[in-house]
Amino acid sequence: MNPPLELRLLARLRVPIEAPIVAGEVGGGERRIIPIGAGTVSGPVLFGEVLPLGADWNLRRPDGTETVAARYLLRLTDGTVLSVRNEGVLTPGSAGPEGITALQIEAPVDSPWAWLNDAVLVGSLAVIFDGDAVAGVSLEYWSTHRRQV
Repeated sequence: MNPPLELRLLARLRVPIEAPIVAGEVGGGERRIIPIGAGTVSGPVLFGEVLPLGADWNLRRPDGTETVAARYLLRLTDGTVLSVRNEGVLTPGSAGPEGITALQIEAPVDSPWAWLNDAVLVGSLAVIFDGDAVAGVSLEYWSTHRRQV
């Protein structure tokens, strides 16, 4: 029997995004590079800020779905800088695009966050609107772990 799994919430992020840079039609859809602004990281495990350095190499497909291929940095309250790669697919939802992502976090090996280097992480993502304009994204990071039976 496989071990049962649970999800543990690590953090909630709110991140403003800038207007996309449209690269044009490529194989599979329209490539858009979406710059990532300074945002917040609020626990329950990770606390800090999203640094305004990074982008999502988004692909808008003809069927209305969008791929997420984002790279960005987090600076935690203890000063540790984490590198994040977050990838997934957004589908149209009732309040706007939403989706599930898989993410990898690279942490310094000599930090208390080194366990993130080997963690299996998933995320949820929803687009934040200001009126009709896209203002940012809301993300949640979740870690999988084995449930004790």
